Amino acid sequence: MRVWKGKWKVLRGLVAGLGLMTAVQVGCHHHGADDNAVEAPQVTYLTPAMLATAGQPFTSVAPVAKAYVHYLGVGTIITTGITFSVSPGLPAGLALDPATGVISGTPQAVADPAPYVVAAANQGGRGTFTVQLGIQAASPVAVSYGGAGAAAGAVGAFMALAPPVVQGGTAAGFGVSPALPAGLTLAAGTGLVSGQPTGVLAPTTFTLTVTTPSGSANAPFTLLVAAAPSPAPVGLACPDLVAASGQPFTGPLPAVASGTDLVYTLTPALPDGLALDPLTGQVTGTPTAPSAQAPYALTASNALGAAQTTIQVTVD
Repeated sequence: MRVWKGKWKVLRGLVAGLGLMTAVQVGCHHHGADDNAVEAPQVTYLTPAMLATAGQPFTSVAPVAKAYVHYLGVGTIITTGITFSVSPGLPAGLALDPATGVISGTPQAVADPAPYVVAAANQGGRGTFTVQLGIQAASPVAVSYGGAGAAAGAVGAFMALAPPVVQGGTAAGFGVSPALPAGLTLAAGTGLVSGQPTGVLAPTTFTLTVTTPSGSANAPFTLLVAAAPSPAPVGLACPDLVAASGQPFTGPLPAVASGTDLVYTLTPALPDGLALDPLTGQVTGTPTAPSAQAPYALTASNALGAAQTTIQVTVD
């Protein structure tokens, strides 16, 4: 900042018979500045440390850039007539807008934080500011239904699958393969499968695909549509499960006192390596690590209702 100084002349005298001291400003000027001179810009970013994610859109804050122009000894701030550049070149996929100084784009690869010098220039010269910019790896994309990736219904009755859970990114859209049976639809924005099926469907596995800015992922789910409503399940029972880490495991089949055309779910998610067959309710697999005993909710459902019981699952 330049220092503004004034020259003052002090007049001493008697006024109306009284002794008074008066001060009169007779002129001022900005030392070192010529009239109509434009100074080089000053530039700064309010967030000089920037972190982008590979494969995902990024936009920085706009810099604050200003310059002084002098006219008749008075300095005025201006923000126009300034252009921006950066050195060295930004990582692939990113670019600096020469008119605004905003850095934006979709970076293509991971890069360690590094300094980049942003220059603001006008007819009076150039000013610089250094920012730190790094590019981190995107989190792996995953989609799942937890333990509820199945649904059973009846012709003409409303049915819905639990919404999927997406991790590692924001869902941009969903798809399903093969095509859903007539009467059922997929909500492209949420991945919810619902509707009133118009025909019988034997137990069929479908694949849900989620797309995010950093990639895509798949999750299977099972649908069953019965010809007529079956009796609601009653009296669900299943022994507790005890498996050994690293050893193949086959759990017992659950039993119901009544009810047919059942679909089974188990929550929360089983220990790694174990999986539930949604059509039989049987747990099988090879657990990969010990897991302390914990309660799990086993549910058997059809178009008319559901029955639930709690079992304990342990991996030694």
